Amino acid sequence: MLPDLLSQIPPDQVIGYVTADGAYDTRKCHDAIAARNASAIIPQRKNAKLWKPDSPRARARNKVVRSSKYLGRAL
Repeated sequence: MLPDLLSQIPPDQVIGYVTADGAYDTRKCHDAIAARNASAIIPQRKNAKLWKPDSPRARARNKVVRSSKYLGRAL
């Protein structure tokens, strides 16, 4: 759903960041946000697993997942 929503915004319009809930914590959504050169502000799901670190987005998300397991999700 999110890639379709982002495609409705004209390509020449700059998007700074996209906020969403944990339901949008998927590779497809993160890729669609990155394709628009925007930052994703999406909390990971409660049962979040680490992604293969094959892209900068995956490495950044993995860092957040590790931190939240150590510090707790409330932060």
